[in-house]
Amino acid sequence: MVKELAPDVVLRARRGDQYAFIQLFHRFERPLRSFLYGMTGCRESTDDLVQETFSRAFQDLSNLRDESKFSTWIFGIARNAALESSRRQSLLRRFKRVELENQDVQALCNPDSNPESDAIKSELHQAIGRGFSLLDEDSRTVLSLRVFAEKKYSEISEITGWSLSKVKVEIYRARLKMREIIAPHLQH
Repeated sequence: MVKELAPDVVLRARRGDQYAFIQLFHRFERPLRSFLYGMTGCRESTDDLVQETFSRAFQDLSNLRDESKFSTWIFGIARNAALESSRRQSLLRRFKRVELENQDVQALCNPDSNPESDAIKSELHQAIGRGFSLLDEDSRTVLSLRVFAEKKYSEISEITGWSLSKVKVEIYRARLKMREIIAPHLQH
């Protein structure tokens, strides 16, 4: 369930109320983490980018003109931080396999685990990770915003600065590419 904020929390944070900023952190930390993990596929990078996002937001909060757009604004900061980080990394790092939950540990914790279904799940998770890593930055951005951050098309348009039609096209293309990569793993 999404935590609702008092209507004036952004305004209070802009005025320097640290408790209000902490409320913003608690409200947006998890959705930003999901979005950034979708962008990077790496837990360590995600942690760094979440910190970078909130650090930038805290420093620039006085520049936010419309408190009602805080969500769009902070996701835009996160997107920019992720893209800048990606540009700093080598191409090999960019296409690194997405790290996923350790399936062996999960299987040990689950008494109903079935080795065959666990192997299929592991293969599917790897295919999804591989698919995300093969998407270009634009496709990975919009698909992460849509799937992990559960943003509406209009919100994605505001965050990226793209037209609504470009957002829809990018999401459509990204989904097609993901289906193409995952399809062979679904025919078991």
